[in-house]
Amino acid sequence: MTQKKERPSPPSSANSPQALFARAVQRFNAGQLDQVAPLCQEVIQLQPDHANAWQLLGMAHVANDRPADALPALQRALALNPRHTQILCLIGTAHGRLGEAEQAIRHFQEALAIAPQDANIWYDLGNIQNSLDLPEAALGSYNQALARAPQHADAWLNRSHALLALNRVGEAIDSLEHAVDIRPRARTWLLLGSALEQAQRLPDALACYEKVVALDPDDVDGWLKFGSVLEQLGRPDLALERIETAQRLTPESPRVLLALASTLSKTSGDAAALAPLLKAHALAPDDLSVNMQLLHFMLKTAHWDGLTEVLARVAAQWRSGTCDANTLSMLAHPDVTASDLRQANQTYHAGLNAARWPQRSAIDSGPPATRRLRVGYLSSDLRHHAVGFLMAGVFEAHDHQRFETFAFSIYPQPDESPERRRIRAAFDHFIDIHDLGDDDAAALIAGHGIDLLVDLNGLTTFSRPGIVARRPAPVQAQYLGYPGTSGLAAVDYIIGDRWVTPTEQADAFSERIVQMPDSFQANDDQRRIASDTPSRAALGLPERGFVFCCLNNSYKILPEVFDTWMRLLQKTPGSVLWLLGDSDTARDNLRAHAQARGVPPERLVFARRRPYEQYLAQYRQADLFLDTLPFNGGTTVSDALWAGLPVLTQAGNRFAGRMAASLLDNVGLPELITHSGAEYEAMAHRLATEPGLLQGLRQRLAANTPTSPLFDTRRFTRHLERAFEHMVEHHRRGLSPQAFNVADLPAHPTPPAA
Repeated sequence: MTQKKERPSPPSSANSPQALFARAVQRFNAGQLDQVAPLCQEVIQLQPDHANAWQLLGMAHVANDRPADALPALQRALALNPRHTQILCLIGTAHGRLGEAEQAIRHFQEALAIAPQDANIWYDLGNIQNSLDLPEAALGSYNQALARAPQHADAWLNRSHALLALNRVGEAIDSLEHAVDIRPRARTWLLLGSALEQAQRLPDALACYEKVVALDPDDVDGWLKFGSVLEQLGRPDLALERIETAQRLTPESPRVLLALASTLSKTSGDAAALAPLLKAHALAPDDLSVNMQLLHFMLKTAHWDGLTEVLARVAAQWRSGTCDANTLSMLAHPDVTASDLRQANQTYHAGLNAARWPQRSAIDSGPPATRRLRVGYLSSDLRHHAVGFLMAGVFEAHDHQRFETFAFSIYPQPDESPERRRIRAAFDHFIDIHDLGDDDAAALIAGHGIDLLVDLNGLTTFSRPGIVARRPAPVQAQYLGYPGTSGLAAVDYIIGDRWVTPTEQADAFSERIVQMPDSFQANDDQRRIASDTPSRAALGLPERGFVFCCLNNSYKILPEVFDTWMRLLQKTPGSVLWLLGDSDTARDNLRAHAQARGVPPERLVFARRRPYEQYLAQYRQADLFLDTLPFNGGTTVSDALWAGLPVLTQAGNRFAGRMAASLLDNVGLPELITHSGAEYEAMAHRLATEPGLLQGLRQRLAANTPTSPLFDTRRFTRHLERAFEHMVEHHRRGLSPQAFNVADLPAHPTPPAA
C-alpha cells in the first residue's frame, strides 16, 4: 500500500496572514514599533505578495528612523500597487531622511500626478522640503495644501516654519494665528509666542505663554519663555516665579538654570546667581551659551577661579565659527582679535544676513536739493545713559537748516529723566517705537523717508538688529554704542578714527570705515560739574596719600591689570585704589584678590553711584585714573578728563582697547598712551612719585580742555554732518559704500549763532 503524502496543515486562524497583520497594525498604532517588523515578516513568509504587509513594514522602519531599511520594503509594496499615493509619499519621505532631495521630491510629484487635489500629499511634500532646507519650495507646497484644505491646522503650523526660515516673521505670525484658531493647542501657542517674541511684540508673546501654561501646566518651555519675557519687560520679580516653576519641572536643565541665574542676579544679587550657573556649567561644560553667561558673571563679579579655562573654551568656540551668542562679554577677552570679533558677530547675525527682506519703495520726499537731509538715530539709550550723556550736545548742535533729525527710541521702559527730556527737545521728531515688532518698526522708519539711519546700539543691551537688517533707510551706519564691528550686512559704515578703526584693520570690519579727523567720540561741552567737591573723607578716601582711580565697570578688570595695580600700591606707600564696586560680591572678591597679593584689603576703596554732576565732581579728589585693558573706559575716561583728572592707558589691538588712546591724543596728552604692560606700570609709578610731572600734566589738561577738539561739540558735529552728507551723496550717485576720511571733504561754512 502506498503511503499518502500528507498535506501541510493550514495555519490556525490565530496565525493566519490576516490575524498576524491585524496584530501588526495594532502594535503600530500603539507605538510598539519594534514588534511590527517581526509580525510583518511572518505575514510576508506566508503570503509574499501581501502589499499591505510590505507597506506597514516600510512605515515602521520610517517611524523608527531607519529609512535605509524602509526603502526595500516600500519598493516591493509599490511594485505590487504602483498607483498607491501613500506608498509613493513614504518612499519620498525615506529618501528625504537620507538627504536624497531629488529622489524624495520626484516620488511626491509622482503621487501628485495621481492625486493632485490631495491636500495631505502637498502637506507631506512641504514637510520634506522643510527638512531638506528648501523653505521657499516648502512654502509653495503648504500654500497648495491650504488652497485645497483651508482648515488644515498642521499645514498652517508648518508653513510658519518655512516663513521663519525665510525671516518673514510677520507672515509666520499670521500663519500661526490661523493654526491656533483652528486647533488651540499649547504647543501652537508656544510657537506663536516665540514668533511674536522674535518680532519684539513682547506683550503679545506674554499673552501666548500664559495660555501655554494654562493648557499644559507641565510645559517647561512655556514657563521658561513666560519668565524670560517678563524679565525683558522689567519684571524680574514675576519672572522668577515662572522660572522657578520650570526649574522644579526640570531641575537638571542647563538652559533653565541659566535663566534662573540671570533672574536671581536681578532680584537677589549676584551671589545668588552663582550656584545655578556653576551647576549649569557642570552639566554642560561645552555649551557656548553656558560658557558665555558664566564668563560674563565671572568678569562682572571678579570671580576669577577657573577664569582662564572659561576664557580659553569660549575663544575656541568662537573661532570654530559656531558662535550663536551675543558677543558683548568678549570685548574684555584678552586673546580675542578684531578679526575674531568680525567672524563671531557675522556668525551671530547669520540668519539676519542671509534673509531676503522685501524691497522698500523709494519714498517721494522731495528733490534732495530742495529739502533737508533726513537723519534717523536708532537707540535705546536716549536717556540717562553713557550714550545719552555723550550725544546730547551733538543732537542740539545739528544744523537744522540742512538736517531734519529723527529719534527712534527702542528703550522698553518708561523714562522721564532730565536727560531724556533734554534729548527729546533737541530732535525735530522723537518717535517711541519700542513696542513695535521689527517689521512694523522698519516700515515706520522707511515711511518717514529717512536718508541715513544711525544705529547707536550695535550689540548692546536692548539692541534691535532685526530693524536694521530690514534696511529701512538706503544708507545705514553704526556709531558709538558698541566698540567694534556689528557683523551685520545691512550696516554700510562704521564711524571711527585713526586710533580705533585704523585702515590696516579694515578687513576686521564688516562695514566700510569712516575716519573722523579728530576723535571718534562725541562729547557734550555743556556737561555740568557740581560746584561743591565732596571731601576725601566723605568719599571714604584718606586725607593724605596718592589716590589711584579706576571707575570703569568691574567686568573690565582682569587679573593681569589688577596684578599691576597691586604692585603699584606696594611701591607707593600710603596710596589707595579707588574702584567702582558694582555689587557686594564684586567688592568682596576684589578685596580678597588684593589680600592674596599681599595688599591689605582696606587699601581698596569703593565709590558709590551718585547723580551725574556729583559723580564728575568727585574726580577732583583723585590723582591718576588707571585705565583697563583690553577693554578701555570710553565715557568714563572722557568724564575723568573733562573733570581735570589725567588718565593713563595702554593701547590694545582692537577698537575697545584703543578708545582711551584716541581721547588722550585729542586732548593733547599723548605721553599718557603706553604700549606695553611694563611701560604702563613704569609710567604710573613715575606719576605717583614725581609730583611735578603729574602737576604739569594736570595743568596742560586744564589749559587744553576748553579748546581741544575732544571737547568741541560744535566742531565734532560739523564733521559728523560732513560724513553724513558724503555717505548719502555717494549713494545717490549709485555708488556702493566706500571707506573715506572726513578730513578730506570740503568744509562747510559754520552757520552764524542763532
